[in-house]
Amino acid sequence: MKGVLFYPEKCDLCRKCEIACVEKIRNFRPDEAPSAPHIRMFISPQGPVARICHHCEEPPCVDACIGESLYLGSQGTVCQHVDRCVGCFMCNMVCPHAAVVPTVLMKKALKCTLSCGEGGLPACVIACDRDALAVEEDMSMLLKQTRRNRFKEMVRR
Repeated sequence: MKGVLFYPEKCDLCRKCEIACVEKIRNFRPDEAPSAPHIRMFISPQGPVARICHHCEEPPCVDACIGESLYLGSQGTVCQHVDRCVGCFMCNMVCPHAAVVPTVLMKKALKCTLSCGEGGLPACVIACDRDALAVEEDMSMLLKQTRRNRFKEMVRR
């Protein structure tokens, strides 16, 4: 399962990733412009936070999609047939990462499919000169390790 990793300690909230995302959206899908970026950066009391699709192993957005617009691709990424989206926004409501972007003017919900960049890298990763974003080819192992580490920390307390 491929995905984008975010390193908040390296992020300076320059928003170059958001700009690169919007530019690629307009190049690949001009009918979707103007569009919100598929990655959004926010500031929280703990520091920068990235809102981006995590390409879940068991994606609730795919299960909730009544138009079968969202589907699990062969490489484990959550892919989308935009033309099949009926604009119910159920995917947006169930996404635990708030990564599905509703575009009310188009009456569609859009998300990152990791297919917008060059050389296998999404445009947001290429645009980030602070290395706060990186592509991980096997997110499933990384997520399992993170969960294990969190569990160990909880047990120690």
